[in-house]
Amino acid sequence: MPERNSWPVVLGLTITAKRELHQRDPEDSDEQTIPRLKLAPEELEALEREIGEPFPSDFRDFLLHANGWEGVYYDLDLFGAPELRGGGRWPVAKELLDIYTEEGVMETLGLDPKGVMPVAAGDGTDLVLLIRPGWEHEGEVVWIIGGQQYLRADDYKAFVEFIMTQLQS
Repeated sequence: MPERNSWPVVLGLTITAKRELHQRDPEDSDEQTIPRLKLAPEELEALEREIGEPFPSDFRDFLLHANGWEGVYYDLDLFGAPELRGGGRWPVAKELLDIYTEEGVMETLGLDPKGVMPVAAGDGTDLVLLIRPGWEHEGEVVWIIGGQQYLRADDYKAFVEFIMTQLQS
């Protein structure tokens, strides 16, 4: 199996893909954004204590390289400490999680609302969930759009790599 790219490479390729998309189609592509500066290890540990649980290793690694990324893919924001503390699109994510739970979407997808954590959201119906440690399929990422599963990735890096490929296409 080929070795996976490191987070710096994945983030760099995603920045490049966003730039190239904007150059090809400035009218239809999103504004140029870059990831926020990474969390220091002690900041990440404090955030995990505040949240009350450790994050899956791949999401931890992401936060040690980027503290979230607003507008990574059109209006989709990758969450960092500000959102995980209730800022940014966190309220949108929580509302979508409640709606998708009430509408039976979570049950249909085999997800327990207590076993997931929102890790990205957009302005519309995009919700990205990370399966919490200790739950079946822990570390997997599920992207829901309009009540339908759009993507199920093995881990957070695979999810970000998927975004990168979408930007490149």
